[in-house]
Amino acid sequence: MCHNTALVTGATGFLGKVLVKSLISKGIRVKACIRSPLYRNEFNHIRGVEPVVADILNRDLLLKAMEGVETVYHLAGLVNAKASKNELYLINRDGTRNVWICAESQGVKKALYCSSTAVYGLLAKKQQPISEEVIPRAIEPYGRSKLEGEFAALEIAASSNMKTVIIRPVAVFGPHQHTPFGKQLQQAAFSKLLLAGGFEKRGFNFVHVEDVAEASIHLMTVPVENRAIFNIAGESVIKFEEAFQAYQSVLRHSENPYLWPRLLALFSGLVRRLPGFTDWLIRQGSNRLVFNLWQPGFDMTYSSSKLLRTSFNFKWKSFEDVLRSCIHDKKDHSYDIL
Repeated sequence: MCHNTALVTGATGFLGKVLVKSLISKGIRVKACIRSPLYRNEFNHIRGVEPVVADILNRDLLLKAMEGVETVYHLAGLVNAKASKNELYLINRDGTRNVWICAESQGVKKALYCSSTAVYGLLAKKQQPISEEVIPRAIEPYGRSKLEGEFAALEIAASSNMKTVIIRPVAVFGPHQHTPFGKQLQQAAFSKLLLAGGFEKRGFNFVHVEDVAEASIHLMTVPVENRAIFNIAGESVIKFEEAFQAYQSVLRHSENPYLWPRLLALFSGLVRRLPGFTDWLIRQGSNRLVFNLWQPGFDMTYSSSKLLRTSFNFKWKSFEDVLRSCIHDKKDHSYDIL
């Protein structure tokens, strides 16, 4: 059993919580970065986890937190696309630079940076699944800030002995998802026509949060080239129509009532059979009625061939199973998707 210590930034986040539990299950001690002592209770019940107060913008706190650490998983970041460009760059670029500077100073052996497929940009007319060899073309602030974070980590790694791995997950699904888009879809599920308009014959990749966590640990423990970059995208590409059908199936077979979402899903399925009806609603600006899931870039697909060549296997391959995992306990009539 392994007894090394890993530091996890963003430990209280959607992916961070799952990663911490996965590391502990493998016998790896964890220093879980929290921004305030108020979050200590998040990990009080987990043996092998030491909450440490640290902010990625405060190098003194980071240096102290990294004492005795062999590996670093840097997940902390700003994901709100509505945040200002300055805020995004401050957290996602400058914060990442701080993490790598401090890790190198403390003799950390290996560090992983959680970036995003948003770094690729729209890549107009790209027909084949996007691999890591494709040159990123991010132009919007969030994607660009994550790409700048990659540059910062790679620059420091190139001048030090610290090995660096970068992962680029696609849209991540799982319980307790709380990204802005996930919240938007949750709200839509209770108040609007679902998956309506503009998505026919289009498809997308998906990945479960547990697979992202497992892939992260896998890449930090198997031999990979230094400064390697990996897409993290499930092997399957699902059409939006198939996703809608999976969503309906999960609602039908759930132990929870979900009466209103079921009615909305049923009604949505009916009205979408009317040629051009939902597209007409969208053109009328009926955002209060229609949730238009597809947006530019959502139908790009990504290749995980490089990751699969490292002998990694995805656990969550069925989109319906992924959605089912997002359903909370039957006593809780709320649910998370995306």
